[in-house]
Amino acid sequence: MISHVVAWTLREDVDRDASIARVRELLTGLVGSVPSIRSLEVVENVAYPDKNSDLAVVATFDDLAGLDAYQVHPEHQAAAAEIRGLVTGRAAIDWES
Repeated sequence: MISHVVAWTLREDVDRDASIARVRELLTGLVGSVPSIRSLEVVENVAYPDKNSDLAVVATFDDLAGLDAYQVHPEHQAAAAEIRGLVTGRAAIDWES
């Protein structure tokens, strides 16, 4: 199993609640469209806003091939492009368990 986490910091000039809702809509909408997704959740930071990212996606895949298929899927590419317009920072980690 591959776990995939991406955390973002939102731009200061965007509406936080609306932006988080849009990212959640974009990414959860990929479930069922991208066959390799086993689970996907968009989570919002609730502590230490001056130090932590604003939101993150936590997703799982059977293997690296599944993660790779997700990364290049056209619907994911479109969602990622829109998300890039809302954020200033991104951090990611992928691990196998």
